[in-house]
Amino acid sequence: MRTLALVALAVPALAAAAPSLSPASRIDAVTVYRQSARVTRVARVELPAGASRVVLEGLPDELDDDSIRVEGKGAARARVFGVSVERVTAQAAVTAEARAVEERIERLQDDDRALEDASRAAQARAKFVESLRSTYSEERAKNLAVRGVSVREWAELAGHVERELADAAARVRKAEAGRRELARKLAQARAELEKVQSKRARTTKAVGVELEAERDGALELAVSYAVGSAGWAPIWDARLDPERATMELTFLGSVWQRTGEDWSEVKLAVSTAEPARGVYVPELEPVYLTERRDVHTLGVARRAPAGAPAPPQGALAPAPAPGGAEVEQDVELAAASVEQGLLSAAFTAPRRESVDGAGQARKIALQRFPLRAELVRIAAPRREAATFLTAKAVNETGFPLLPGLAGIYVGDEFVGRAPIALTPPGGELELAFGVDDRIEVERKVLERKRLTAGLLSKDDVQRYRVRIEVKNRYATPVAVRLLDLVPVSRDERIKVAILDGSTAPAREDPERPGVRIHELALGARESKVVELRYEVRTPRGLAIAGLD
Repeated sequence: MRTLALVALAVPALAAAAPSLSPASRIDAVTVYRQSARVTRVARVELPAGASRVVLEGLPDELDDDSIRVEGKGAARARVFGVSVERVTAQAAVTAEARAVEERIERLQDDDRALEDASRAAQARAKFVESLRSTYSEERAKNLAVRGVSVREWAELAGHVERELADAAARVRKAEAGRRELARKLAQARAELEKVQSKRARTTKAVGVELEAERDGALELAVSYAVGSAGWAPIWDARLDPERATMELTFLGSVWQRTGEDWSEVKLAVSTAEPARGVYVPELEPVYLTERRDVHTLGVARRAPAGAPAPPQGALAPAPAPGGAEVEQDVELAAASVEQGLLSAAFTAPRRESVDGAGQARKIALQRFPLRAELVRIAAPRREAATFLTAKAVNETGFPLLPGLAGIYVGDEFVGRAPIALTPPGGELELAFGVDDRIEVERKVLERKRLTAGLLSKDDVQRYRVRIEVKNRYATPVAVRLLDLVPVSRDERIKVAILDGSTAPAREDPERPGVRIHELALGARESKVVELRYEVRTPRGLAIAGLD
């Protein structure tokens, strides 16, 4: 077997006289990027010795001509000289296809008229039998004095009329049922005709590959090209098991494409590479300081950082359940194979997939990652009187967790959706899993006083006493992170002071001044109280904003 490959080259002069071959082709493999895709078509052709031209027809008009690459292998020793691309209108092919559908519609209409005639004939027969029965009854009534009618004769007449009417009714029902089925087929055929007729102005492309073979032989040709109307998005399911302190992430890819051609039973892969971003190295320009003569501020234009997510290092697979014919097995998630590169990774679906060419998204299973989780309940009763269950996990998968929307579950219970941020290997992922009703929190302002203080210059003083009680309704210990807030002054005339009797926080949030963080370890069914006492002192008569 010989293998050949090339990029798009100029077509040699000998191509004009070369015989043209147009084999059938099919899409064999697709690699989908975030905003584009690379499609690989394969065709098998018997090459004659000498020069020839293989044309693959029906390719999408939007394909990037400069992206075409050709590979091949076969018994014939062949060389590729170049590739040409030609735009082709679909008028002739669509006309023939439309005529075939129109003929099918005509046949269905003929069948419908035949059923309509059969129904009318059955109805006419029933009407005739009814009239015959009426005429006969009238005749016999007039001649009863001449010749009487026995009970047997009346029974035979009634039975004959009943059989005829039942047969006519059955024929009508059968015809009506057939017409209903034909009506559905006619609607489908008319919709198909409308779809075909909409293709009349559609343009496709034909790719011609110029070859030269030393001898006759078979060749399998693979032509790949890039298209823009395609992409994929990461989708996650995050499932928390509080008892085991684990968080399982299920990684799926939602693939879509609107290229106009269906990807049927293809080897499908999704890649973290981003060809649409381009390739460049950021550069810094000098910043010169001068006297500012206007209100505009100087700045440096920022460019997006280069590079792509780091490659994955594999997945942690759940341990298989014990075998045995009589042991029930859980359904497993099919895992994609991972091909790691220097700057990106490609996940190849475990089986061939089909993706509709009209934009209908197809979800494929990629990987499943069980992670150890640290459970923390967080409460900020100044904002909301509720405690929220959160889980924090270290990304031990070996590759970045891509950003996307996640379905959030606690056990088997769906609690909502939340975004997952880009998390590098070794980074921390923290997700909220909803309100924990068994951790009760209550915040009360026990004291709010307005005083006047000072010997010479009087100041306005406002004193506050806030009490927060946290109750654990679990029969096991829990950890609660309690957040409270003391106001922060941005005016030197406004003085804020923490008073004695306040519960000391574990720490303060360096990014949010005034936020005090209490780490509470609550035993089984234990309650704890946190108090905050502070005062705000201002010059008399100074109005301030931000206090309760």
